[in-house]
Amino acid sequence: MSNRKLNIVIVQINPIVGDIENNTNKIMEISEKHQEADIIVFPEMSLVGYPLMDHIFDPLVRKKNQDAIDKIKRLNSKATIIFGTFTEPPELTENFQPFFNSALIIKGKEIKYIENKRLIPNYDVFDEHRYFSFDIKFKPIKIHGVNAGILICEDVWDDTYDLKVTNNLVSNGAEILIVINASPYHINKLELRHNIIKKKSKMFEIPIVYGNMVGGLDEIVYDGQSFITNKFGQIIFQANAFEEDIRSVEIEMDNAQEIQENPSKSDWRENVVKALKLNLFDYYHKSGIFKGVVLGLSGGIDSAFTAYICAEALGPDKVTCIMMPTRFTSQDSLDLAKKLCDNTGMNYITHPIDEIFEIYQKDLERNLGKLIFDVADENLQARIRANLLMYYSNKFNWLLVSTGNKSEIGVGFCTLYGDTCGGKNVPGDLLKVQIYDICKWINKEKEIIPKRIIERTPAAELRENQKDSDSIPPYEILDPILEEIIEHGIGSEFENLKNKNFETNTINKVRNLYLNSEYKRRQLVQTIKVSESAFGIGRRYPVLKKIKF
Repeated sequence: MSNRKLNIVIVQINPIVGDIENNTNKIMEISEKHQEADIIVFPEMSLVGYPLMDHIFDPLVRKKNQDAIDKIKRLNSKATIIFGTFTEPPELTENFQPFFNSALIIKGKEIKYIENKRLIPNYDVFDEHRYFSFDIKFKPIKIHGVNAGILICEDVWDDTYDLKVTNNLVSNGAEILIVINASPYHINKLELRHNIIKKKSKMFEIPIVYGNMVGGLDEIVYDGQSFITNKFGQIIFQANAFEEDIRSVEIEMDNAQEIQENPSKSDWRENVVKALKLNLFDYYHKSGIFKGVVLGLSGGIDSAFTAYICAEALGPDKVTCIMMPTRFTSQDSLDLAKKLCDNTGMNYITHPIDEIFEIYQKDLERNLGKLIFDVADENLQARIRANLLMYYSNKFNWLLVSTGNKSEIGVGFCTLYGDTCGGKNVPGDLLKVQIYDICKWINKEKEIIPKRIIERTPAAELRENQKDSDSIPPYEILDPILEEIIEHGIGSEFENLKNKNFETNTINKVRNLYLNSEYKRRQLVQTIKVSESAFGIGRRYPVLKKIKF
């Protein structure tokens, strides 16, 4: 009886988009170190980074890609190396999509095979139809005496497609499936991946290797968490989350045994914190242009949470928090802001703006006469703060991080060119109630974020005795309504919400605020995607519209 085994090194790396030299060196160094393995698996597009977007059309990038492929090909590795990049075969030269998203299989100074992606996603953050043609080859390749089916990310998510990549490969004799991925993170994404892969493993009685990228790219977070299932649909290996990881795993091809699974359990709040930290860390370090981070601190929960993430990601010595009080700022806010910085070791500056605000008021009164204090005067304070924060940012080369949450962004409860200014937004894909929940989790062992910040009534403090609920519904009401609208649209959610006993007037108020705030969302700084429906590149709505309901 045969007893075939495969020693697979699953390489979960963090490539840099466009830095092909760096990515090439990383692939080669790891391959040389692990060349005694049977197979070394790198992620999708690991040679060039993903998404490369329109840089793929640049002749310089295309040349560097080909030069890198040629360089890796010269490796005299005993192992079979599988890595992802783009290819541009002659038959696609005249196509609108002149490239393939490809997996290159290299061994012994030779490209043995090139497998191309069959299913080309064009939803959410994906825009692959702009660049890539699809292939229709389903022939397994022989690696160390085993017929392996090579898939690229979307190929394994074929349940909703007419083209069944997995079925075709197995029907053609595949004994193992190797999937290379650049699969973005969102809350509960790992469970979704596990369910799909475990189901296919069990259905086809075949082991599946799922290798995923890790790292931050603009709004996207790749969480890694690569894994392998056996033919019984059980997870026999799980890589680390949100960090590079290189592991060697032996797979029994002929004598696989069922195991007692010990599924790794993680708290969604822990994963969100890790995702935000990784994205901010990579944004800061991969850009290589900043000497620190600055943000406006208010004594409220959003800025406290943002500051915590910055300190955790970059170190508290790199973070400067600036408190800019006016006559409306409570002593409570001042004390809590200072206490947060004391707890975390972040730098703290108090820069009052009341004199500047008063100068503006007197100048405006001289030109416009005495006017009633209203939202324009509230926003003026936010914009004064933004000017000062931008000054600190420019003066000291600090990245300005904005602090607005998804609830406020969803209904436009934010000031353009005020609290929305910055180069990066940290909590912009988290609803207010989620931020409260995460902050309680952060404090589970000791009080880092002052308890009073979590307990106090949310208030912008831009006028006397102001509360957020004066302008928008309380967050425990606003957030579920907003979540339904964002996830299901402005029509289908109505009955769902009425069935949950939300008042019709409140639903309509939130819908109107949501629809009328698109112009603000269009101008906001880049946030970090942690939900299925973020306000970012995966979302396409016009600013100008008129929808009646």
